[in-house]
Amino acid sequence: MKQQSIITNVLEKAGNKNLINELTTRLSQSEINTLLLALSKEIANKNTPNDILNKYESNRFVKPSELSPIKVKQVEILMLEMAEASGFSSVLLSPASLLGSCSVIAKVDQNNVISATRGLELIADSTNMLAIYLADKIKNKTIDNTKNLVHLSATCRVTRGQMFKVDAFVPHFSLFTLVSSGKDTGSYGFEKAAITSQIQYYTNYFEEILGHKIKVTMNLRNGYTDKIGFIDRVHCYLRETYPDTEITLNKEETDNSYYQGINFKIIVEGIELVDGGFVDWTQKLLGNKKERLLISGTGIDLQLITGMLNKII
Repeated sequence: MKQQSIITNVLEKAGNKNLINELTTRLSQSEINTLLLALSKEIANKNTPNDILNKYESNRFVKPSELSPIKVKQVEILMLEMAEASGFSSVLLSPASLLGSCSVIAKVDQNNVISATRGLELIADSTNMLAIYLADKIKNKTIDNTKNLVHLSATCRVTRGQMFKVDAFVPHFSLFTLVSSGKDTGSYGFEKAAITSQIQYYTNYFEEILGHKIKVTMNLRNGYTDKIGFIDRVHCYLRETYPDTEITLNKEETDNSYYQGINFKIIVEGIELVDGGFVDWTQKLLGNKKERLLISGTGIDLQLITGMLNKII
């Protein structure tokens, strides 16, 4: 409401209440980029060095984390090396992503993403960019996910716009992510194989390396025709595959449309450290209903803040 009030005030000052609509419909993306660059240049030129320092003091997005960068990098290397050994090829992503990478594909509020000029935004979730990377490779036939699953991993510093209530959290943090891509092969073959690969990775990492027992929760989501049958079959399969792991099922209905069919979470020492699930992003990007994608991620900063890594660091 506050933002809308500010926008209304700005449009009134400009003398054109339809200015935003006219700019976005009459100008090309290239022309809008040029205009935004000119505005940014003018704003920057009006600043003095003292202005920059004063703004630094009040801008939460530019403040550094108090965590040890060496420890963060050590964990990143450890997790990536383990991922490579588990069949997940690592990708070194750009810190920038395309404008709308989150809001268009995953329906995330654009206000929770840091938008920039040149049609870009600061990367807010590396799984989105891994999905785009995969879709581009599949489209150009440099990656083939028809016979075998394609597994990727990445770590990067992500920045998000929403406020955090805990003082130790800053808007940017290191995120480790996994994605598994394939085609629908019937009988939920992709889904079983993909979720097993990712849960196995997190089991190896949290239990064997860090010494913490994990618990898995599976939450029902829409997106599959027989969503109850789907989650029941995958749950049964995982229980058979991991008989020593507590895997609980939550069939409570929800309006959450981010995930398709199943959203899984991994809890360690009572703390939710991994969030993942099936998404339809590559289906949307490639216009192919046969495409399947499983994503998941864990915050490295959160692992350090909660003491999960005390055994090894």
